[in-house]
Amino acid sequence: RDDPSGTKEAFWAAACKAGGFDAAVAGELDAAVRPTLRTSFPETLELLRKAKAAGVVLGMVSNHVSFWFEECARSSGLHDLIAPELLIVSSEVGCSKPGARIFEVFLDRLAQKHPGLGANDCAFVDDKEENIAAAVALGFRGVLYDARKAAPGDLERALAAAGLVLA
Repeated sequence: RDDPSGTKEAFWAAACKAGGFDAAVAGELDAAVRPTLRTSFPETLELLRKAKAAGVVLGMVSNHVSFWFEECARSSGLHDLIAPELLIVSSEVGCSKPGARIFEVFLDRLAQKHPGLGANDCAFVDDKEENIAAAVALGFRGVLYDARKAAPGDLERALAAAGLVLA
């Protein structure tokens, strides 16, 4: 997830070798995994649409490999919500959460696209406490949220508690 030179082919070759599978089944394995990447969370996506309509600048920092992230982004419509410069994927930038560098990459791009905005203007939402702690250490407002376990309205309430009220 941190290697910008990583390819899907190299991933499957290593996975097949480690798992003792014939490399010829890599295509089948990939085809089995891809549909699982299309899981989206409608309430979260609706809240992102609402935030964008309200003029909130949206960004994302993701620990992912780009070839699979693209599958997720395409199926959920993330490219319609988030400017490509603010869609930070760990395998594309060579660093990952909870390391500070990936947040610094995001902040550099945010400053280029929206001069005057900084970490203190951002709410960072994640499902892992260590990632929240890393973002908060750099000045972000942290929101711990796991869409897989949340009740309806939890994210909007958590954002409001962090100072981001969406009317």
